[in-house]
Amino acid sequence: MEAAQLQSLSAVAAVSSVITVSALERIPEEYKRQSFFGQYDLWLYVPVYDEKLCPKCEAFAHLQVFRGNELRRPDCFPHLEISDEDKILARVHPNCRCELYRIVSPERYFRLLEKLEKREKE
Repeated sequence: MEAAQLQSLSAVAAVSSVITVSALERIPEEYKRQSFFGQYDLWLYVPVYDEKLCPKCEAFAHLQVFRGNELRRPDCFPHLEISDEDKILARVHPNCRCELYRIVSPERYFRLLEKLEKREKE
């Protein structure tokens, strides 16, 4: 490979890294006071069970509950998008339809599990 090609590949890798890091730090202005990524923030991973479910999303489904500080790891949800104070779009990959829901109480957790079971059956 020529030096120019190597330099181009290095530049692309650098830009990709910056985009990933900035995505992990991005919180919409209206939610700046809300905690999303603390160790005590709990999130339930809810995949969309259908023929389009990919192996990567299915692997996360077996883990189900994540702490907020785990969401910032680049190997988990590098392109997550905060939808509202209780919902995050997981964005495990482009076109990902999986979601993360805040667990604020045991009752909400069990309601979310029921919703997940219904999705699996459909």
